[in-house]
Amino acid sequence: MDKNTIAAIVLMGLVLVVFSYLGRPSQAEIEAQRRYNDSIAAVHQAEMEAAEALIAKPVESDELEVAGLTEEERDSLLLAKAKMSYGELATATTGEEQTFVLENDSVAYHFSTKGGFLVGSELKTYTDFQKQPIRLIRPEEASFGFSFITRTNRVVSTKDLYFEPEQIGPNRLRMTLHSEGGATLSFVYTLEPNYLLDVQIESNGFDQVVAPNAPYLDAMMKMPIYQNEKAAKTEQRYSGISYETASGSVEKLSTSKSVEENISGRAKWVAFRDMFFSTIFYSPNGLESVELISDVKDAKEGSGILKQMEAKYVIPVGNEGISMKIYVGPNDYNLLKGLDETLGGETHLSKVVEMGGWFRFINIWIIQPVFNFLEKFISSYGLIILLLTIFIKLLVLPFTYKSYQSQAKMRVLRPQVDAINEKYPGEENMMKRQQETMALYRKVGVSSMGGCLPMLLQMPILMAMYQYFPTSINLRGQSFLWANDLSTYDDVLSWGFNVPLIGDHLSLFCLIMTVVQIFYMNMTQRASGQSMPGMKLMPWIMGIMLFFFLNENAAALSYYLLLSMLISILQTQIFKWTTNDEKLLAELEANKKKPKKKSKWVARLEEMQKQQEQMLREQQKKK
Repeated sequence: MDKNTIAAIVLMGLVLVVFSYLGRPSQAEIEAQRRYNDSIAAVHQAEMEAAEALIAKPVESDELEVAGLTEEERDSLLLAKAKMSYGELATATTGEEQTFVLENDSVAYHFSTKGGFLVGSELKTYTDFQKQPIRLIRPEEASFGFSFITRTNRVVSTKDLYFEPEQIGPNRLRMTLHSEGGATLSFVYTLEPNYLLDVQIESNGFDQVVAPNAPYLDAMMKMPIYQNEKAAKTEQRYSGISYETASGSVEKLSTSKSVEENISGRAKWVAFRDMFFSTIFYSPNGLESVELISDVKDAKEGSGILKQMEAKYVIPVGNEGISMKIYVGPNDYNLLKGLDETLGGETHLSKVVEMGGWFRFINIWIIQPVFNFLEKFISSYGLIILLLTIFIKLLVLPFTYKSYQSQAKMRVLRPQVDAINEKYPGEENMMKRQQETMALYRKVGVSSMGGCLPMLLQMPILMAMYQYFPTSINLRGQSFLWANDLSTYDDVLSWGFNVPLIGDHLSLFCLIMTVVQIFYMNMTQRASGQSMPGMKLMPWIMGIMLFFFLNENAAALSYYLLLSMLISILQTQIFKWTTNDEKLLAELEANKKKPKKKSKWVARLEEMQKQQEQMLREQQKKK
């Protein structure tokens, strides 16, 4: 082969590649064609419904006699009418609907020959709050299918057509749609370990069936989020739609209101997310022209449906085939993290799991590993939470001790602070009292914020735990003491009607935790020597507010807070027994003799206080 021939072949190849790339429809063209499809569908909807009704309507023998048609002639007439709407797919409009199941120890997927797609699912190791199997996808409300425009300019949906089933093996199923011209569209399902379902969309000449100006399938996945947990409002708050962009960013639609969103560019996957379970649609090639809808319903206990989810996207039609994955299973971080690795490490399915928002790293790197380790040896989740609480308290022990030491210093200095208050009484001396008090603290080396800062440093852990317990699949259905399920509230008393702020029940763990918290805050005030009248009500106000906030939350969270405060009370007593107030006061008095360098911030603060004091005096003179 000479050089000219080689050059010609290379040039021809480049031309083919360039033209195939330029010939692909752009995102705007796909959107425009989708709008055109919708308009075509609206024009022909009435005609299609009439044809379907005629096909489905049973005809009595006397009607046939009046019409003068035989059964064979009638079938021919109905087929002719079907061809008007479905063209060469008309023969697929009739058939017998059959259901096939692919299942393993974890999940069962149900498929129908009508539509050839997934119509139901059942999680075998989980039940809802009424002890019924978890069925995230149900044929009564779920609607999965693909629509396309035929060469005769008709909009056809696979949901209306019958597929030919072929059980290839115990874990594999093929559903094939045949056209009169011999073209086929097949959905090949393979059930993989755990909950993953592999879907291969195979086209054999089907590009000759669809319109050449719209060579793709419009996928439409629509399903509700059912109430599976006892606390419907809490479950609704954690339910929504998540997706991952082509750049790897995981986004979430609003969970508090109905919302629609069009994704610019491709999405790697879309998830219909429940509080503990998700239905995820993934394609290694990405999902194009994705439209998402989340419709919030009235979340009342027993209402059944919390939200209506819908996702639309585009799948190109060709002979090369399309690969998809469907996951219907628990929001298990370890399981989804393993799927991320199985899929090549380029997806972030594990981010479907609520793990603490900004404090997610704490749960991933500290809480979850400790929890998983304890699960290997302990079956009681109440005991696991106890040991986890002890571990966390030991982790923050240096901060806790520093906070107590600061409170102890404030306590032993209380007589001197009271003396300053007596020396400068009245509102007109308020600034002077503050200046003298700060000067005293500075001389002895005490920071007025010393007790607060260590506690603030513990807040990220508290916020992480607040997100972890209510959504941890490990705790779902686990009982402890009187709580039947640690992932929801432990209603020892319920009254069947809603009371503002409280709801329709009383959570015992929450109530006990509130009582202990009020006791602990009062004890802390006494330990620090706090005597301000307004602060005496603070423990009661904080306790009651926390009760209203946590009464409908997970029992595990209230139990954790209860244990945390009980351990804090024990720590406080130990610190008190090991702290000598006389020795501590002597150390503070010795600090007065040491030279102190005034910082610029303190000097600036004192100057501001002097100015405020001067302004206050001038105002009092005017009175």
